[in-house]
Formats: sequence, structure tokens, C-alpha cells
Amino acid sequence: MSDIHLSRPHRLDGPAREAALEALCEYLQSALSATVERREERLLFSGRGYSGKLSVGEAKVEGSVKLGMLVRPMKGAITREIECALDEYLQDS
Repeated sequence: MSDIHLSRPHRLDGPAREAALEALCEYLQSALSATVERREERLLFSGRGYSGKLSVGEAKVEGSVKLGMLVRPMKGAITREIECALDEYLQDS
């Protein structure tokens, strides 16, 4: 398996972090057909050929995705998609 690691700061307050976690959960389920389990500020998710975790703390989001052999060649595109989704869902609004 190949891993994607991510870490980035954010400036979201408590209610905005909660909204971002809910939006990310819905995105993973609808757009990626992932099975998602929520544990407080952490999302655990898996789908066909991948699994991962994402936590949204007070000042930073951290996560990792493990890619299976069949999706490994698309690691660059998957990384870009993750970055775009984080940009969208972690905006200061």
C-alpha cells in the first residue's frame, strides 16, 4: 500500500469545525462511496482500494490515506482531489 499524509493549519472555531466534519463526512459518503465512522473530531473511512483517517483539531487538520495496488497509480490525482476538498470544507467563513 502507498500512503498519502496531510497536515495543514486552519482557523475554524468549534461550530465551524463541527460543520466541516459533517460536510467532509457527507462528501466521503456521497462522492466516494466510502464507509465513514465518526469518533468525536476524527473520521475513519474506507472504500474500494483505500482507507484512511482524518482529524480536525483546534488548529490543525491531520490525516492519512492508504491506497491499494489498483488505485496507487492515481496517487497524484487523489492527493490533488483531497487538497481541493480540504480547501473547500476548511475555509474560514
